Amino acid sequence: MAGTKLDMRIIPVTPFAQNCSMIWDTASMKGVFVDPGGEADKLLAEAEKLGVDITEIWLTHGHLDHAGGAEDVRDKLGVPIIGPHEDDQFWMDRIAADWERYGQKGMGRNCKPDRYLKDGEQLSLGGVKFGVAHCPGHTPGHVVIHNQDLKIAFVGDVLFKGSVGRTDFPKSNPQQ
Repeated sequence: MAGTKLDMRIIPVTPFAQNCSMIWDTASMKGVFVDPGGEADKLLAEAEKLGVDITEIWLTHGHLDHAGGAEDVRDKLGVPIIGPHEDDQFWMDRIAADWERYGQKGMGRNCKPDRYLKDGEQLSLGGVKFGVAHCPGHTPGHVVIHNQDLKIAFVGDVLFKGSVGRTDFPKSNPQQ
């Protein structure tokens, strides 16, 4: 990990202004999108502007505003979708219908990851390892992707400033 430097941009997407993160290794310019909820063209334009080669998509959970743009990015770049935990597949199976309920037909597509994540697994970017913690509650398959040394965590909707993610959704669990 010596000499590895990562950079990051936050790119708000969808009418919910959900923060998609683009993180990349500055030496290789290889990067990932974390939670591309929608507006794939906007995300890809930002990657191109900065010269970032997106190699993977990481999802923290399956809600429409976090996973709704993953299929479009995969279609355009041919990169794998990784995560969340398999217990969120039912959310990813209803992304398009959920967007329609908000009056946003065509905003996002249903999603099927290439690989689900499990508690204790690791992801890697530019030689930097990121841990995976399964954190059900907001959704049953929610994961947090983190690196303690860098003091960074992609928490999806587990935490908000001064609050936690909603637990009144189907299969949410406030005790978890």
